[in-house]
Amino acid sequence: MGEGAVAAARENFADRIGTLARSMSKAGWMTTYEWWELAEEFLDYLGALSVSTPDLYTPEARAVLDNATEAAAGAVAYAAYHPHVSFHIFLDYLNFGMSYEPGSGAPVESVTADLWLDAFCLAILSDRAERHGEAFHFARRKFPPLAAGQPAVELAGGFMAYVIGDTGDDDAGYPPSREEKLAALDAALTRIRYRDDGTAAVLHDPRTVALQALRALTTGDEKAFRTAVVKLLLPYAALNGPGAEPRTLLPLLPLALAALGHRREGWQQPVATDYFPRALVTGFESAGPRVGAYGRDRRPEAVAEAAAGPVTFARPEQPQPLHPESEALFEQYTREAVTPRGAEPLEARGLASAMNHQRILFKIRATQSPDATGLQLRNLRLAAEAGAALFSTTLAQPDAEVQVTIDGHPVTYRAYHGEMAGPGVWHTAVNLALITGRRENLAPLVLAGPTRVGKDESAFAAYRRALHDYLRGEDPEAATELALQECEKARTWGFLPPPAVLFSQLVEGDEESFQLALLDALEAHRDHYAIGDRATDPDAALSLDILALACHARRRGWEIRVRSPYLPARLLEAAKPF
Repeated sequence: MGEGAVAAARENFADRIGTLARSMSKAGWMTTYEWWELAEEFLDYLGALSVSTPDLYTPEARAVLDNATEAAAGAVAYAAYHPHVSFHIFLDYLNFGMSYEPGSGAPVESVTADLWLDAFCLAILSDRAERHGEAFHFARRKFPPLAAGQPAVELAGGFMAYVIGDTGDDDAGYPPSREEKLAALDAALTRIRYRDDGTAAVLHDPRTVALQALRALTTGDEKAFRTAVVKLLLPYAALNGPGAEPRTLLPLLPLALAALGHRREGWQQPVATDYFPRALVTGFESAGPRVGAYGRDRRPEAVAEAAAGPVTFARPEQPQPLHPESEALFEQYTREAVTPRGAEPLEARGLASAMNHQRILFKIRATQSPDATGLQLRNLRLAAEAGAALFSTTLAQPDAEVQVTIDGHPVTYRAYHGEMAGPGVWHTAVNLALITGRRENLAPLVLAGPTRVGKDESAFAAYRRALHDYLRGEDPEAATELALQECEKARTWGFLPPPAVLFSQLVEGDEESFQLALLDALEAHRDHYAIGDRATDPDAALSLDILALACHARRRGWEIRVRSPYLPARLLEAAKPF
């Protein structure tokens, strides 16, 4: 593989792929071609990453694989669904997606069997084949009617039978037995032999060999499986000349089969080679979290590490500039929102902006220092006071006036019941109140609750409800259980889930497990912001959710045995037990 091709695939990738996607969307309908082109860009980048990190055990590699899959599955979904039903394609690496409605003007398309196979192999590697199974099913129906017996078409059916359990027999039970899967695979191999009279060329076709590998998986013949996978892999060594594309470093078909052998049958990797990055074969297999919800399933080695003394958790240093002009504007906007102007009451919606401006200043400054500075303490105090004041106004009747204290001065606002006091703003205000620890800031938030002015239909709704129940003394366990379940929804929607497992330790009253869950939560936060260009986001410096729970735990009298810039020592020390 030429160094130039690898360097070109990696250079400025996050900006380049984002620009490409948005250019495509502005040029007209994104169809099968455009989504597949994005998938190939992700694949080239992933192949380039494998040169420096052969096992691909990094958050970036996992995100790139998942987004390559979503783009490829998007190409398949377009062919399967348009123009019959609505569907949505989303790439969280880019925070970019498109929605399609029935009957819209975009052209009707199909996918080739080879593109279908590459997309399905990606879905296997990212463990998303079942998620997109319906799209693969309907896209396969658009293959040419006379294509039966072609190796690529028959392999598509073989994958559907082995992976999804779709044997093509609508009258068969589900899931199919191994015998039923084997019958479907044997029928596919028979159709291949009959179509071309069993010629050597068709029997040695890579797609036919892959079908034989699937048959070996189904019968448990590990030796035959290994022989087939090695046969599929051998031609790739000849592809890696100076002009080869980095994606050829990741041969999707043998790689997906190796992954199935490991994950479904528990077999060892059929051959030791950098063509099979360990993370892609195992599905990014790891030891798992240090602890589960409510202190369950604690890993003994993690317990021992925490018991040995304070654990140091590093944060990548990525200081962000705070431009004097931006700082001055943020401070000006804050002053305008909290400074009385004559006898007229102020509009409370400005408090949401003031809280956000001070939050941004706090987080940008957090990127520049491992501990909280005096300026950050002021940012926190003003932000918390603005949030509390905003929700105080939601407790009043319409047209009433509400007097609050901000920055030591009384200020009067009109009652407010608009969207600027929605669930997300409440969530931020509660975190700020828990970090600063002032009861007068927390009280109006507890009285108001997250849905004072409107429904919460986000992936964070259950977590906010659990947090509210906990703070007001109601049993939070039912909402906490739902919050734990909805973490996957947040991931699917492209968000970093709330620290529900960490919160559950507070609900359970388990101080030791809180330390373990704190490390897990910090690790999830760090990994999330290690992807793409997220490291330059001020939110990467710390999580208000995690910091709020840690400060609250301190006020409960718990010791925090984690030392990290994500948990500024000055803030934890100020969180004195009640």
